[in-house]
Amino acid sequence: MTQRITIRDAVLSKLQTLSSFTFPPPGTTEEIDPEKLPAIVVGFSTENTDHEMYGGSDRQLDLTVAAVVKSRGDVYAALDQAAEEIEHALQDATLDNTCDLFLLSQTQFALDQDHPLGEVRLIYRAQYSTEPSAL
Repeated sequence: MTQRITIRDAVLSKLQTLSSFTFPPPGTTEEIDPEKLPAIVVGFSTENTDHEMYGGSDRQLDLTVAAVVKSRGDVYAALDQAAEEIEHALQDATLDNTCDLFLLSQTQFALDQDHPLGEVRLIYRAQYSTEPSAL
């Protein structure tokens, strides 16, 4: 298992303490059932790598934690509540020592104008290092 999967699984483990959300399988491309909202999907966004002389690397992995909510009232209030719950669950700066540093870097909001749906995407950056190759 790669460090990317280890970090993703640690994020999912922390988020699954949030009992008000459902969790579609990681990497799913199927539409989320509106009856199972709110839902959280975790995925990779980008990874930047700085190589060291002897084969190791410093990496910055961006993960997206997307919460989809349905609300007949103020959808922004529902999105804000979801973001707050996610941020609270993911406040460990080393994500149980799965990485050197784990921090929120960006939050995005989107609405579906045809349905009472909204999505909040929280982008987290996980910094970690790989071991240099043996000489």
